[in-house]
Amino acid sequence: MTVVSADSAVQRIVRPLGTVFLWEGKRRGLNKGVRLAIRESERRGATAVLVIHADIPLVAASDILQFLNDSKSDAVALTPSKDGHGTNALLLRPPNVIRPAFGKNSFRKHLSLARQRNLSRKVVLSKAIGFDVDVPSDLKRLMRYSLRNETGRFLRAMKQDVDMRQKGS
Repeated sequence: MTVVSADSAVQRIVRPLGTVFLWEGKRRGLNKGVRLAIRESERRGATAVLVIHADIPLVAASDILQFLNDSKSDAVALTPSKDGHGTNALLLRPPNVIRPAFGKNSFRKHLSLARQRNLSRKVVLSKAIGFDVDVPSDLKRLMRYSLRNETGRFLRAMKQDVDMRQKGS
């Protein structure tokens, strides 16, 4: 796994986990960071890369395995965000088969890039991978789930804190 960040303190968190840390320095931006990770992955001999964003709190290992199983032979596989415009997971086989195009309407852009190159492509629909946190109402929706992970613990603690403040006022 590779983590790209402009915050060099992140390195202390991810390195003990066996994760490759890449400091993005002044070359900030999602697509630049993803390209940096892809180049490093290729340098290390990767034959494929899977880009999954950190703002998808419902995803579990089983969801990722299902995604990979559903796209075994495709050059490009992707899962749209809940609004259908963004890309929450992008598999590239080989890693440089298309250039990442995250941002506005990235789902359509990634599909278009794959079509232009006549590549095999697969859209993998997944509620867990598709649910991302973009706006405050997403957090409210997320609180309806009984998450048994760090995100769930954080949300429960946040709710308790809000409830205590409301009782005190």
